[in-house]
Amino acid sequence: MQPTQTKKTPWNPSRRATARVKNPLPQPTACHYDGGPVEIVSNAEIYGREYGDWPWAFLCRTCRAYVGMHSFTSIPLGTLADAPTREARKRAKAAFNPLWESGAIASRTDAYAWLAEQLGIENHEECHIGWFDVSTCNRVVEICNAWEAA
Repeated sequence: MQPTQTKKTPWNPSRRATARVKNPLPQPTACHYDGGPVEIVSNAEIYGREYGDWPWAFLCRTCRAYVGMHSFTSIPLGTLADAPTREARKRAKAAFNPLWESGAIASRTDAYAWLAEQLGIENHEECHIGWFDVSTCNRVVEICNAWEAA
C-alpha cells in the first residue's frame, strides 16, 4: 500500500519547506495601507495567468497591494506592496544585487550584512528588500551607488 499524498496548498503547506524559511513574517490579514481585508489568491488574479510552481499570493481586496509566498508555504516573501513600493524594491534590488553578483562583496549573505550595517539594522537577518518601504529602498539605492562610486 502506498501512502496517500495530499496536495500542498497554502492551507496545507509543506512542513519541510516551512521549516526552511528563516525569519518568517506573519500572514497579513489586514492591509497596512488601507486596512482592507487580505486574502490568499491565485497569482492569476494579479498577473492574468498563473506563474511559477507555487502560484499563490496575499492580496488586499481594496487597494490591490500584494506579496507572494515562499514556495510550498503560507509564509509571505515580504510585506504587502503597492505599486510605488514594488517599483522602489525593483530599483533597490537593481542597485544592490550587482554588489554580490559581481563578486565585489564575497557572498549574498555578506552583502546583506554590509547593507544592514549601512542602514542601521542591528540583526542582518532582518535585512530584506522585500520588507522595505519606499524610503528605505531609496536609501538602499543611494548607499549602493555611493559604494560603487567610491
